[in-house]
Amino acid sequence: MARKPKSAVAAAMEEAPAATPSETDDAARLTGPDFLYREFKMLENGLHYRKDNTLKWVCSPFQIQAETRDESGNWGVQLTWRNRDGESQSEVIERQLFAGDCKEVRLRLAAGGLTQAGDAWSRQKLAEYLNLVKSSRRARCVQTTGWHVVRDKRVFVLPELVIGVAEEKVILHSNGKDRAPFNQRGTLKSWSESVGIFSSLNSRLVFSVSIAFAGPLLDLVGEDGGGWNLKGQSRTGKTTALRVAASVWGGNPLQGAAAFIRTWRATGNGLEGIATQHSDVALFLDEMGSVDAKELGDISYMLANGSGKSRAGRDGSARAAATWRLLFLSTGEVGLQDKNAEARLNTKAGQQVRLIDVQADAGAGFGLYDNLHENPSADKFADELRQACRENYGTAGVAWLEWIVERLQRDPEFPLHVRGKIEGFVSGWLRDMPDAGGQVRSVARRYALVAAAGELASEAEITGWQRDEAANALKLMFESWLAARGTSGASEDLQARRQLVDFISRHGAGRFETWHKSVAEKSEDGEAPKDNVPTSDRVKTLNSAGWRRLEGDDYSKSWVYYLTDAGMKDALQGLDFWPAVKALCEEGMIIRSPDGKAKVGRSPPGVGKTIKLFMVPASIISRDENPAE
Repeated sequence: MARKPKSAVAAAMEEAPAATPSETDDAARLTGPDFLYREFKMLENGLHYRKDNTLKWVCSPFQIQAETRDESGNWGVQLTWRNRDGESQSEVIERQLFAGDCKEVRLRLAAGGLTQAGDAWSRQKLAEYLNLVKSSRRARCVQTTGWHVVRDKRVFVLPELVIGVAEEKVILHSNGKDRAPFNQRGTLKSWSESVGIFSSLNSRLVFSVSIAFAGPLLDLVGEDGGGWNLKGQSRTGKTTALRVAASVWGGNPLQGAAAFIRTWRATGNGLEGIATQHSDVALFLDEMGSVDAKELGDISYMLANGSGKSRAGRDGSARAAATWRLLFLSTGEVGLQDKNAEARLNTKAGQQVRLIDVQADAGAGFGLYDNLHENPSADKFADELRQACRENYGTAGVAWLEWIVERLQRDPEFPLHVRGKIEGFVSGWLRDMPDAGGQVRSVARRYALVAAAGELASEAEITGWQRDEAANALKLMFESWLAARGTSGASEDLQARRQLVDFISRHGAGRFETWHKSVAEKSEDGEAPKDNVPTSDRVKTLNSAGWRRLEGDDYSKSWVYYLTDAGMKDALQGLDFWPAVKALCEEGMIIRSPDGKAKVGRSPPGVGKTIKLFMVPASIISRDENPAE
């Protein structure tokens, strides 16, 4: 009886020794249950399973590089394979996904170009293999870019690069394909001689580039995150400044450094994922006008505070929230207050500290630029900058990180040295402002951090700038912010003054009843009072905030407003009420009672008893024309 011919695969198996996973994988020794190696074979054309004495093809070949653990103790497997174009692909698959039908695993592998058999049996066998195979190699999985401590060793992690020495492999694992392009083009020398030199003598460009260098210092010195928004008219040079800053960290061949810039046109949830890809680096966001005005305040808090929303896991338990450390630079024709006004929201002092509006125009007649470096026009200079950013990106950031890591290894006290520079800048800038409030000091420290980064990057021979150039530019930027703010005190105090003045100006006649003597009151000669109040002012006021009365002698009468509690709370809406009242009393915008109380006792007409009211002179309106006084 003739024997049935063997399949080509079976014949090949008899001609060569049985291939175990470890024989096709030079990354690590693979182990697992004994039957795993009897039944599964990884051959040159893919993974097979022995069925009825023949080998059935399951999927294209892949390698298991390592088993991974993340910072929460979750295990995974790092797979590598080649896609249909022969390009190397890598993916970390969480082991918890192997517990079910592995549908999500198959989808992710298919999206990466790994060909798989389409029948249910083969899908089951792929899941079985992945679930049981083990690797002798270990790797640490991290969720964000930036500094991480692995077995007491500090390393800086980028998508394709780990700077520093760790005792085990470190992998940046982030879900999603929209990853930050930390690519490099050109050399450090070409970046310094083009982008670096062109930024010199331009305060806004030095400021922007120094922000890019400041990100890796946040964790070392323990400073908080935060951001700035370059605000100005279209075609001022704002987006070019973003490109110049982004060129420190990356780009791609198609767009140059512009590829590293993100847009505000995203939800808060979307920006969470983006923030984790820029942790300890810097995030650049274009066109603030495109963000939902109602979300901007919450997003600015989220980005600066470095923590996303808490969410439930698949089993309903609390899942660890995404975290990061971040400085960010934004551009827009509008600022934070403009966007909040669009949503009819008050701008909180905390928002203004976390997201600082900066005037993009440098005031030299060239838009954002102070110096055109011998170019005939600002447009020509911008073109030269854009071309430089297309040809040079990513090298300065890597050189900066290597310099920091080498400095830390050589001098463990380096973070103290950086903190000393920051303290020195803050002390010098606030020397003549002993009453500077906590908000001003907080902002000053962030500007000082950026100044220190720019100075140290110059010391590392990266920027091509002269000594003190970054320090001088950041001092100028801080003083410009402080002048626009109008006070070195608490922002809430300034906001309280402005809101009270605005309330009186808008509602002085509409929501305040005119205080006049009633007909029952008689003058000393027994005649009815003559208060010259028009009949129309005796009409009952709707939604009354209080009363207004002409006070003073016959030659200098002026209105005085008496606000009820409800009226004052309406005027100070969105502010912490009693601290705002206290600040207004100290400024003389609310007249205290003789015993020093915030409210005075008065008997308004028609009330019939003495009540407590806030006494506000109309002179505050003309006084607030110069709020800095």
